[in-house]
Amino acid sequence: MKNRYKKEIMAVKKTIGHREHFGFKQGFVALIFIFEVILVFTFFDYTAHTMSPEYAVPSWYFTNKIMYGTVIGFITYLFIRKKPIVKKSITLAAVITILLEIKYAFTGYSLEFLATFLAIHFVILFIVSYVGFKITKM
Repeated sequence: MKNRYKKEIMAVKKTIGHREHFGFKQGFVALIFIFEVILVFTFFDYTAHTMSPEYAVPSWYFTNKIMYGTVIGFITYLFIRKKPIVKKSITLAAVITILLEIKYAFTGYSLEFLATFLAIHFVILFIVSYVGFKITKM
């Protein structure tokens, strides 16, 4: 009886495959990867915000973006990790951008500012995440 269950468990493990397992190590690597993507994104966003005085934002804006962007990005990645690279990049960029812009809407930024940077943030984050996914094969 015991041997029969072992055979069934082994059969299930074979059908699941090695790539299906997502443990602590894979989660940690994914978290670091998302953190790196958000850091690069924040660098380019910082550059965009310093191009004109009307786009200036306080320094907490960028630390907020790093903290919340990493958390939102990691949670999103857990749901999209098996998708093709383009779909992963679009989804990751859209979810992070939309949720961050909603957060900034509650802090009082104008609708024009939010709409402008919604587009800018999406494009920057899409490109950065696409390149990151392509390089790391995540």
